[in-house]
Amino acid sequence: MLNDQEIERLRQAILATVASPIIGSIEDYTWEAIFHYIKNIPVSDPALGRTKLLYDAVNLTTKTGWSLKSLQINNMRRGNTFWFVIQRADIIKKAVQLGFQDLTEQSLPQQLGAAIIQHWNEKILTRSIYSVNLNSFTRTN
Repeated sequence: MLNDQEIERLRQAILATVASPIIGSIEDYTWEAIFHYIKNIPVSDPALGRTKLLYDAVNLTTKTGWSLKSLQINNMRRGNTFWFVIQRADIIKKAVQLGFQDLTEQSLPQQLGAAIIQHWNEKILTRSIYSVNLNSFTRTN
């Protein structure tokens, strides 16, 4: 059961989540992050124990990569500023579907970037078609 403070934190987290044009639904890691926020539990690194080939930021000297979307918001109070980072698209698995038949992890950054843009353009267009008849979320007092 949630206490009054946790219920308020849940309300704040849901409002922040649905207000984001980037987050399509509250599920998986999004829900996990909300629950951790509600209970004031530190969020574990989602990349622990996983390997990946593409990163948002790379230190060229140490060859260490980070996923910028794993940065967490420590304070979601009204008036605070925070950034959203678009989630990574699995463009290698979807290469043919996106029109990039020869795309690999070794492709030029320009090709990888073009595939990412194509992926997100398709996703945004698809979502806009499905959301034509939906009301946007608004808060009334």
